[in-house]
Amino acid sequence: MSAVESQSSLFDEQGGAGPADRAADSAFLASLPSHLRTVRAREELTRDSLPRRGASVENPQLSEAAQRVWDAERQSALCLAEKYRALAELHAHEGEYEEFAEFDEVDTTRAVLALRVTANAAAGQLRDAHQAVHLFPRAFAALEAGKMPSAWFQSMIKSSRRLSDSSRKKVDVAVDSWSMDITAERFFRLVKKLIALLEQREQHPDPVSSLPRSVDLLPGHEPGTGILQIVGPIPDVLAQWKRLDESARAVQSAQRAALRDGTPVPHDPDGQVLTTGKALPLSVLRFVLMATATPDLEGASVPEARFRLNITVPVLTLLGASDAPGDLDGITPLPPSMARSLAGAAEVWHRVLTEPAHGAFLPLPAERCTPTAAMLEHLRLRNASCAVPGCTRPTSWASECDHIEECRRGTPGEGGPTEVENLHLLCWQHHLDKTNGLLDPTRLPTAPTEPGRTRWAVGPHGDSVTVIDDLDTESIRMAELLGTAWTAFLRGIPAGSADDEYLGEDITDTLPAAARAPAPGTPADRRPPARPPSDRSPSDQLPPGRRPRSLPPPDEVPSSDGPAPGAPGIPPGPWGEDGPPPF
Repeated sequence: MSAVESQSSLFDEQGGAGPADRAADSAFLASLPSHLRTVRAREELTRDSLPRRGASVENPQLSEAAQRVWDAERQSALCLAEKYRALAELHAHEGEYEEFAEFDEVDTTRAVLALRVTANAAAGQLRDAHQAVHLFPRAFAALEAGKMPSAWFQSMIKSSRRLSDSSRKKVDVAVDSWSMDITAERFFRLVKKLIALLEQREQHPDPVSSLPRSVDLLPGHEPGTGILQIVGPIPDVLAQWKRLDESARAVQSAQRAALRDGTPVPHDPDGQVLTTGKALPLSVLRFVLMATATPDLEGASVPEARFRLNITVPVLTLLGASDAPGDLDGITPLPPSMARSLAGAAEVWHRVLTEPAHGAFLPLPAERCTPTAAMLEHLRLRNASCAVPGCTRPTSWASECDHIEECRRGTPGEGGPTEVENLHLLCWQHHLDKTNGLLDPTRLPTAPTEPGRTRWAVGPHGDSVTVIDDLDTESIRMAELLGTAWTAFLRGIPAGSADDEYLGEDITDTLPAAARAPAPGTPADRRPPARPPSDRSPSDQLPPGRRPRSLPPPDEVPSSDGPAPGAPGIPPGPWGEDGPPPF
């Protein structure tokens, strides 16, 4: 018998199964078809056999490269096993709370900090690690030994998600009996067949009721789009589709008749049918009908929306002077053309103030126990999603306003105040964790114009992380563009011309003294730092082949007593080194 055929189980060598378990495993293996029970390779695959099997014996460089890839893959398997074992320990639940979701959320938060991923991605890795260690111990031992490739193990975990825990353990028993020297194609094919067989063996009281049913919102493939995904039993989905398709065809026929008879066109909100003289495509009509459909709530009442739908558009984008995108609720980017179109169709605009240097949203003061609507809107701008690090649940849909330092109702002067610096929006799961003491946020002191920071203590073991509030980074860019435009205006250079490309840090050396000097009464710590004198003339600072158009000779530079004739005057005011803004 060859070395490949006499391969023994790593799990058995470690003594991980008792006599009763081994008897049950043998009975399960005997019940499998022969092609799933006896899986052997024709030849053992080793690191030393790579040059021969890869036909690179005569090329030492290729042989060495192939062996380095082998070593890297083995190291990847060892690292994956180490990460899964650590995550499985992190997944251990301690405490006496009844809500399992509380512990799951806290474990996810710890994993978010360690993995540096979103909460959804961390939850998926925690689940995979728990299953790997506890439901696939034999395959996990092969992974830790570097015998099973990491891609094989991850594919097996992913493919078996539809199975029950008992069936997953049977997958582990079957795969443990297979040779790890087979090809990847054969391994993946056999795993799929094994999982399909175990799915058929699982006893479901009602196969139809066990099928998934869900409606999910997913990001679209094109900018400014989204995907509404509907999953369910095919008879139900097909029935809904037929109703929608037949309705769309009826509306399309009515649109053609309206165009022919000159009557009002149904379901033409944008006037596209009248403009083009053609009925809308069926795919568009299905979308229009779904968007205008009213669900049957059977008497249930829907509470009034707590928040409006915010579409934030930079002012320069509105003016057509910038191609910076807008955003929907601070999460979904919108193309500039769509942002301008939506803003133009809106009846009311709400001005949002930001600090130009940092992009922080300026706070709104209040002294009351219940936050105002304006305060809630500001909190949404500050945190478009749940304020807990890594959580991606949007605050506009299902969030709860929480005092960072608890507000003690009925005890004036005690507890935290109801102001934006002591408030944040949390999803209900993380709000429950904070109430139970599993999460402890602390608002850190910052300057009024600087972005806010919050330090989160996670669990009772001292884990903590500091996060910064959401910023409007476009405000920073807008301030820079306006500053550059004003500097060009002071130099007499038309905005957007080729001569304003070299406006750099030394531009104030050529500005009038009145524009360079700090305003009277400006505190010393607020004045711009003095720049060291430059030994180069302005023309030396230009790119090769460039010549300044409007730099006057040194003897013609106007003095600080007043502007030169015909030059724009500097109005009085607390301006900085670049003078007053051009608006």
